Amino acid sequence: MRKNSRNHWKNKLFCMAMAVMLFLMIPLAGMASQTSSELKKTGKKIDELKERQEEAKEQVDALEAQESGLQGELSELNTQLSKISGEITDLEQQIAGKQVEIEVTQDELQNAWLQKEEQYKNMKQRIRYIYEDGGTNVIEILLSSTSMSDLLNKAEYVEAINEYDRQMLTRYENTCEKVAQKEQILKAEKENLQTLQADMEQKQEQVNSLIAETQKCIQSKQEEIANAQDAVAAYDAQIAKMKAYEEELERKKAEEAKRLAEERKKQQQQAANQGGGGTVSANTSDVSMLAALVECEAGGESYEGQWAVASVVVNRVRSGRFPNTVSGVIYQGGQFSPVASGRFAVVLSRGANASCVQAAKAALSGNTNISALYFCSASAGVSGTVIGNHVFY
Repeated sequence: MRKNSRNHWKNKLFCMAMAVMLFLMIPLAGMASQTSSELKKTGKKIDELKERQEEAKEQVDALEAQESGLQGELSELNTQLSKISGEITDLEQQIAGKQVEIEVTQDELQNAWLQKEEQYKNMKQRIRYIYEDGGTNVIEILLSSTSMSDLLNKAEYVEAINEYDRQMLTRYENTCEKVAQKEQILKAEKENLQTLQADMEQKQEQVNSLIAETQKCIQSKQEEIANAQDAVAAYDAQIAKMKAYEEELERKKAEEAKRLAEERKKQQQQAANQGGGGTVSANTSDVSMLAALVECEAGGESYEGQWAVASVVVNRVRSGRFPNTVSGVIYQGGQFSPVASGRFAVVLSRGANASCVQAAKAALSGNTNISALYFCSASAGVSGTVIGNHVFY
């Protein structure tokens, strides 16, 4: 009777101790959950910042492409302006040349008119001399001839002088007319050149206006690029700040995980001191499920590592802090990632390999190789028993 009473009080004290430990574990688990939640928010914020930064970079690239296009247009406009300026200079030289030709032609025309007037004056003087001022008229000259030959010679002389004067007068008149025509042609050519010059100067003004507008657009694009680059730099600073915060949260999470692991290890040891072991009630379906989970979690590990994973599930069924069935432990929310991802269902439907089935059966028969309730990647930095790529704690 006393023995039963002592066992009763022993069990009662154990339950109370477990309750206190669970109570102490609640804040630590809550802190870990809060840190994980903050890490998730921070990671999401970093992703959002990176996405916005990429958009800003794309905007910089687009603006730089637009600026490059405008620079190309400006180069073409400068080429056009240079060509137009050259043509205007050439036209100015041609106009200056035409002006010189016109001035020379005008001098020629003036000289031709003077020669014509001089010829006309000389012609009148000769006529006056022959017919009026000589004191002897033509009839007298002719009658004074001593012979017919002399008469004809004198008549031919007078006629020759008159014909020469007429020819020279006609020649000078023709020269004046040709020079005058040349002057008109040169003036018309000069007017055409001046019209072309006016057109080219108008084009020059238009190109200058386009150049000014393009330069203004380029300056505007450069300002937009500078603003976009500032935005990229600002996102860089924000991302760096958030990453530093994320690293701090990761450090905090690792510390919390370490403390939590230590507390769980103490619980595990206390549970082991209170007894345990023995066969876990399981049917064929439980064996299949446990074997499938072992393959998902440790299919590439040694048999000892597979056996340890199966032992963790069996230890949870025995602990009283988890569901008391194999299926309950496996399907408990947020415990085994292959269950959530759907990989567990695939392996379960085709059946696990022989090694994993053997490990599951060994653990379910009460033959466990480890007393841990948890396991994770050995690279996580958690203290415990390392088997292969996992640490058990």
